[in-house]
Amino acid sequence: MSQSTPYNCTKCDAYCCKHIALQIDTPETPQEYDTIRWYLLHRDVWVSIDHNECWVLEFKTPCRNITNDFLCGDYNARPSICREYPEDGQLCEKQGNEPSYSFLFTSIEEFEHYLSSKGK
Repeated sequence: MSQSTPYNCTKCDAYCCKHIALQIDTPETPQEYDTIRWYLLHRDVWVSIDHNECWVLEFKTPCRNITNDFLCGDYNARPSICREYPEDGQLCEKQGNEPSYSFLFTSIEEFEHYLSSKGK
């Protein structure tokens, strides 16, 4: 889905600036599943599977430059990852009517439920 008009970030609560999300390898072995469990033992760490079946490790931690009015306090010197987000054809998390993930795990219990539903 491509953007027809740029998203107006001035009406946002800086959601994209309140976490770090990194794509990780899809777990396949018992040890790799155990690593996911370990991630989920940490406060403010989530794991998700996006709509493309990519696994994502997410740290809920705000950028130091967010101001009280949800703007970037160092806008002109912000990193390129901020300048280029969202990429062409990509929607930011605040756009669209569905979450950016197919599955979200915020606890080991949620992950275990997912694994048992998959017969793992």
